[in-house]
Amino acid sequence: MAIVALLMDAGGVLYHRPREDRHLAAFLSQYGLPLRHRQVVERALRAARFDVQSGRISRDLFYDAILRFHGVQDEELFLIGREALLADAADIELFPGVRETLEALYNAGYLLGVVSDTAHTAEEKVDWLAARGLSPELWSAFVVSSETGLLKAGGAIFEHALAQMGISSVTEAAYIGHDADELALAQDLGLATIAFMPDDPRVPVDYTISSFYGLQDLFLDHA
Repeated sequence: MAIVALLMDAGGVLYHRPREDRHLAAFLSQYGLPLRHRQVVERALRAARFDVQSGRISRDLFYDAILRFHGVQDEELFLIGREALLADAADIELFPGVRETLEALYNAGYLLGVVSDTAHTAEEKVDWLAARGLSPELWSAFVVSSETGLLKAGGAIFEHALAQMGISSVTEAAYIGHDADELALAQDLGLATIAFMPDDPRVPVDYTISSFYGLQDLFLDHA
């Protein structure tokens, strides 16, 4: 059966953050506090990240945990710190070819959707992308874990997104991702899998692309 719908991850596929933590670092430096190494923070707050991404706690509570880990104690500073963290989250840069390729796929009739494990709302992420030139009209589905309570590891978020897109058979859809576990899960669910600059190049997938323009080679040039 022909592919008519393309699901994709957001971070690591559509965009990256080349200026990570710059707003947080500037905020902390004002009060003589050092920026902790990102991997140290992520290890320490792994459980909290799971909770916020699955909608069990609010983003404010998660952000406050990050700020406390960095040594923030003054309650009056938490609002400013949250704003810095949100500014860092929104500070994204599209990978080359994303806008042109998605517009070409959309104009060719493909359904486009995003599934994302995130602390942020779908509206926020759509707005971030719109600010970089991606029209909200491109998306037939934009599903985030914090709003649905569904993480990609469980698989149901893929089915949820496909249902929003009006796709009844997974054989009509492909998933574009970079995370090896997520690609393996999508393949187990029956989706065609496309690895975009995968974290582990050994992961078995149907296709691997090193540039977003590669999607045009797969779906447009031979249509």
